[in-house]
Amino acid sequence: IELLPTVPCWDYRIITTSYPTKSPATLYFCDSLKCIEALFNHPYYADHMIAERVVREFSEWMSGDIAWQMQSKLPSGTMLCSVILSSNKTHITNICGGKVAHPLLVSLANIKMAMQNKVSSHAFLLNALMPVIRFIHSVHQMHSVLEAHLFHKCLDIVLQPFKGAAQI
Repeated sequence: IELLPTVPCWDYRIITTSYPTKSPATLYFCDSLKCIEALFNHPYYADHMIAERVVREFSEWMSGDIAWQMQSKLPSGTMLCSVILSSNKTHITNICGGKVAHPLLVSLANIKMAMQNKVSSHAFLLNALMPVIRFIHSVHQMHSVLEAHLFHKCLDIVLQPFKGAAQI
């Protein structure tokens, strides 16, 4: 059991908004770097990682020109880590309360596409549940603008660990 990869811990934060809402905006999230570490360390993906630039085959993002140029600028022995984010508005509860959220999924472009595209491989981890709340504003067109602002504010919080890692 000690050899099994660890699972990232969940945290939450109440997000303050500049306009009143019908309910509080609660962001549930994991440390983004811990999610990526869990994918890298998972034994299931060990044989399905793109790690070396031996043969150039234009089939995935990691084999493209930009990825190769970025990799060539890194010190010897290091590897470019490309993160894939995915999100879509989802109904969490339909019967009681009609709760809606944007699940933010994270994966690695380093995992071969054939493995990533298999639903059973679980190559995408749930990184965050972004809140979808109703704003109280007299101008109805402002609701979507405020929701988009809240979504990007939450993204900024969840992806903060990546910003620090990108500076290295």
